[in-house]
Amino acid sequence: MQEFFEIAKTDFLATFEGAWIFWLLLCGVVWILVKEKDQTRKLLTGVLPAVFLFLYWCPVSGILFMKVLGENVYWRILWLILLAVTIPYAMCLALGELQGVKRQGAFLLCLGILAVGGKKVLSEEWFEPSTNVYKLPQNVIEVCELLPSNVHVMVSNRLMPYIRQCDPTITSEFGRNSLAYNGKEDSEEEGEKLYLEAQKEEIDLAVLGVLARKEGCTFLVFSNNRTYLGDWADYGYREYGRTDEFVIYVDEDYKEGQDTRKWIE
Repeated sequence: MQEFFEIAKTDFLATFEGAWIFWLLLCGVVWILVKEKDQTRKLLTGVLPAVFLFLYWCPVSGILFMKVLGENVYWRILWLILLAVTIPYAMCLALGELQGVKRQGAFLLCLGILAVGGKKVLSEEWFEPSTNVYKLPQNVIEVCELLPSNVHVMVSNRLMPYIRQCDPTITSEFGRNSLAYNGKEDSEEEGEKLYLEAQKEEIDLAVLGVLARKEGCTFLVFSNNRTYLGDWADYGYREYGRTDEFVIYVDEDYKEGQDTRKWIE
């Protein structure tokens, strides 16, 4: 049970810490339960948020949900609390109790509380100025500037979401859906074996090199902190280029200008 409370506390603080929104929610729920006369509205905007908070912190329901949903997604129960409905509705109820200048003053006060009670959306914590016209991470641009067009590649997970945005003529062995392979220890499917081997800090080229050639990967792009068991030349690859973060390997049979794209159904 102690483990449950540690997980629940960590996820709860990650969701609400650093802002006043949870306290605004509590005040809003109490105000709605006291002032709202319509039972349906009271249920939706007052009772349900309180029920979800109870279910989140209750060890019986919490442990059950963790087993069903998984510990990593348990915190999403908090998403079921309609913050964007409950808090504004409670404020509207409060404003309805006032008239004239008092109402206008209270409205401005509510806006001020919301404005200073959270974080700026466009803050450096979440956004950073683009350094290139593509508006993509610079490390992606640096790799794409070295890769030829019309080739089939297997790239690091850090590049995977962006590589085809930079150059759509490039086809990728794996897309973001391949992240579902993470956590598997072994697989009988060759594509999955290739992906899993590529995630290791020390890559066995006797496995990866053979599978990459079989899958038609002309270029391989890995972080430069990887180590390898074996010699790339023994499996038909050589170093093609490198950036500050990545090393690019190429199939020795590749000829400049050759179209090696692979279209995956």
